Amino acid sequence: MRSIFLLLAFVVCSFASTLNVAAAANTAYVLEEIKSEFIKLHPDAKINITLGSSAKLVAQIKNGAPFDLFLSANIDFADVLYKDGFALNKPVIYTSGSVAILSVRGYEPSLNSLKNKDIKTIIIANPKTAPYGAATIEAFKNAGIYDEIKDKIIEANSIGDALNQTIKAGDIGFVAASALKAEQMLQYTNYAILDGSLHTSIDQAMVILNHGKENKLAKDFYDYLLSKPAQDIFVKFGYKAIN
Repeated sequence: MRSIFLLLAFVVCSFASTLNVAAAANTAYVLEEIKSEFIKLHPDAKINITLGSSAKLVAQIKNGAPFDLFLSANIDFADVLYKDGFALNKPVIYTSGSVAILSVRGYEPSLNSLKNKDIKTIIIANPKTAPYGAATIEAFKNAGIYDEIKDKIIEANSIGDALNQTIKAGDIGFVAASALKAEQMLQYTNYAILDGSLHTSIDQAMVILNHGKENKLAKDFYDYLLSKPAQDIFVKFGYKAIN
């Protein structure tokens, strides 16, 4: 009997030391460093991060994916989960992002250059599922160039895919500015930050999911993301701090 109790205790401790996070694709690089720093404070913690477009992650969560914490690329997707009963708390903003215009093929990274006849492909994230893509389309329309360039636009599945496609094949692309701050991306210097006044602020929000109710690590990581050390890392990667 004692061995059974010990086994159960081991299982509970193992479960409590594992955190499953669903995170918007734009956070891929910044979360690597934040996760590393968090684990220094919680050496027994195991953190699994699944990246994707916010809309697709919401669909997975609603279909029973066992995530404890959701880091969305905007408030709306996180709010949907809260209102539909899949999250424990109202969305809380953990950072705010920016869009970068990137060309690895030497084109000027500006909205005006998109009308250049030599530019055939403009890569963006799918505006229906990725808030960074929606912000990009909003900027095109507010700048009055959407109708002129819409036939050049190629939609990637997520903001991470948009970066990959821009590097591999696109003439110019609209990507998360944070990605270009990662060490492995510093070689790509031909970029500019999209004017934030042309689109709605990309305020990124998070919620603790029902699955994470009994997982102390979910609240610990949630709190750490709002702490100054984590916010300093967000700023380092080109995000805006919330405090």
